Amino acid sequence: MNVLSPSTPIAAALSPVAVAPVKYLRFQWGPQVQILACDDQVSQFQGTPVTEPSHDLAHLIIAACGQLPWQPAGPRESLCMAEYNAVLLENLFDKTCNAVVFGTTSDPNSLAAAIVHMEWFVNQHYAPFPISAAAALQRFCRFIDPFVVSRLFPYYLVVKRYERTHADYRQAKYELHFTSQDQPTVDEVGWLAQWSIYRQLKAVQCAMGLVSSPQEFRVEQVLKQLDQLQSVTTPATPIADDPAGDVTQRLTAIEAQLAQMVQLQQRVSALESQVSSPLDGVGMSSVPTRAAPIAD
Repeated sequence: MNVLSPSTPIAAALSPVAVAPVKYLRFQWGPQVQILACDDQVSQFQGTPVTEPSHDLAHLIIAACGQLPWQPAGPRESLCMAEYNAVLLENLFDKTCNAVVFGTTSDPNSLAAAIVHMEWFVNQHYAPFPISAAAALQRFCRFIDPFVVSRLFPYYLVVKRYERTHADYRQAKYELHFTSQDQPTVDEVGWLAQWSIYRQLKAVQCAMGLVSSPQEFRVEQVLKQLDQLQSVTTPATPIADDPAGDVTQRLTAIEAQLAQMVQLQQRVSALESQVSSPLDGVGMSSVPTRAAPIAD
């Protein structure tokens, strides 16, 4: 069974204005063979995989940025850096999914928790690491492209959702061909996750004094306007705490919330028609193992 293929809806892509050389990526993952390719760089593994499909896809999303080590093979130093980059991005994606998509946690600050996990990764799991945890984080933040990884996040989300809903996901076959300029479609909840991922990465980069590109600046202007819209939205009528309370009151509260969501969506659509945003419409050795498990 192919979980992903070029013909699936999520693989339909738009072509935004190019700001960097286009990367052509290939993801083929199965119980016996796993292939990760970025342009002419190919990593292939035989036999039972030691990592999750979503983790290996994170390697390719790192590759799409163009300036960070991504290949899960090679000399120990480059392998360590590639795994650091993929595991940090994977933890950011996964924790954001938990908070925004799956609702299993309530902490929206996923990046901070992921960074704490990476200190363990550097100091224990992959020790001795080539550089300090602080230096690795600085490199990641300097060269990660929030604009690219947030747009490609829907590819990860499709795989992660499949992993969460199918006990036999490791026996499935995944295949996806995409580029660094893809804009896969995503539902509203996935879009909110993209928004969160982009903003967290940009916050760290701004703290480091890194300047936004013109495309990112347009995204930030849209997000600021969305914040203003949300701040002026009338709060919904709270639902009674008593589980046996009046049903009519509960239905009225739900209807009020739905009406506000529709109103906000209409306002967002109006904004999107005025400002072209790259997130619009986005809507997928001495080392003990290749990758660390995702932090709880």
